[in-house]
Amino acid sequence: MEKNEIKDALKDIISGKDEACYYFELMHKIDRLNDIELDRYLVENFGKLSEAGCGGGFEEDSWRYQIDWIVEGEYPLEKLPDHVRDIARELYYDRKS
Repeated sequence: MEKNEIKDALKDIISGKDEACYYFELMHKIDRLNDIELDRYLVENFGKLSEAGCGGGFEEDSWRYQIDWIVEGEYPLEKLPDHVRDIARELYYDRKS
C-alpha cells in the first residue's frame, strides 16, 4: 500500500466511510513505511481519528498507536520523534496549559 492510498484510507475512516477498526491494520503498514510526511499527516489528524474511535486500548510499542494519549497531551512528548514533536505540542499539548 502506497503513502497516498494510506492517506485516502485515513480520510475514509475520519469521514465514517470505513470503520475505526481498520486503523489498526493501517498502522502496521504505516510503521513499515516509516515515512516522515505520512507521520506528520497522521499527527495532524489524530484529533479527528480519536473522534472517529481509533484511539485507545493499543498496547503496541509504536507511538503511532497512542492517539488518545497524544490528543490528551498525556503521552510523553520526548518519546515522539523530532519530525512530529512540534506539531503534537502545538495541537495537543500547549492547549492543556
